[in-house]
Amino acid sequence: MKRAILLLSMIFFCFFVTGCQGTKEVLKEVSTQWKANGREYGEELVYEQGQTAQTAFFDVTINQVTAAEEIEGYVPENSEHQFAIVNVTIKNTFEDFDSIPMFCDDFELTWEALEGETTFPEYQFYDEQLPDEYSLKYGESRTGNLVFIVPKDVYTYQMKYFEMWDDNFIGNTYYINFSLPKE
Repeated sequence: MKRAILLLSMIFFCFFVTGCQGTKEVLKEVSTQWKANGREYGEELVYEQGQTAQTAFFDVTINQVTAAEEIEGYVPENSEHQFAIVNVTIKNTFEDFDSIPMFCDDFELTWEALEGETTFPEYQFYDEQLPDEYSLKYGESRTGNLVFIVPKDVYTYQMKYFEMWDDNFIGNTYYINFSLPKE
C-alpha cells in the first residue's frame, strides 16, 4: 500500500512539475506576443554579400569589402590584425517616424573563432567612414564604410544587426555573410 501511494505521489509530482514547466513556457510566449504588439521577433535571417537585408527599420546591403593594413596613417595595435573595410548602403524604410537615428555600433562583426561573440566597428577616424551617429529620413539612403579590426588569417565573416525597438523589445536578428579577399 505504501508503495502504491508513493508511486501515485511520484506520478502526480512528475505530472505537476511538467505541467508547471509547460505553463511557464506558455505564459512566456503569451507575454512575448503581447510585448511584440504585431512586430516580428525571434527569427535569424541570413543574407550574402550583395543581397539586401530588409529589417523593420531599414534595408542594408554590403556593397564591397576590402582589407587594409593601414588607413591614412592608422594601423591596428596588433601586427597580426588588419582593417576590414565594409562598404554598406543603408536606406530608411520605416514609415512611422520622419527619421531614424543610426549609430556605427548598430552593426557588429563575428567569425567562427569568436564562437558567437562579436566586435564593433571603429569610431570614425577618416572621411569615408559612416559617422558615429547620424539620422536617416524616411526614404533616404547613405553609403559609407564600417571599419573593423580583424585577424589577418581569417577571411570569412558575418555582419550582425538585431532590431532593438524604443521599448527595448528585440525583434529579428540579421546576418550578412562576406569574405575578405585573400592576399
